[in-house]
Amino acid sequence: MRNNNLKINRSLDNKIRNACERIPQRKRKYVALMLCFSFVVLFSFMIWDSFQSEGVKKMMKIEHITPLDLPQDSLIQKLKEFTNGK
Repeated sequence: MRNNNLKINRSLDNKIRNACERIPQRKRKYVALMLCFSFVVLFSFMIWDSFQSEGVKKMMKIEHITPLDLPQDSLIQKLKEFTNGK
């Protein structure tokens, strides 16, 4: 199993090296920058598209917490009166 992984890794490495050796030395930086830029654009598009779905919009909808309607004779009200000196 490990030998198969090593063989696959070596063959992929050789293919990538051969493809890069075909590119002239001066153009390699431009090709690398172009690939990075295309990755950033693709990644940004995928993030933007994932937030446009209806399920995410519903999940992102935030409801504010409403205060509880406690009766006036509750313990909290008595504590507020006690701390205010009433």
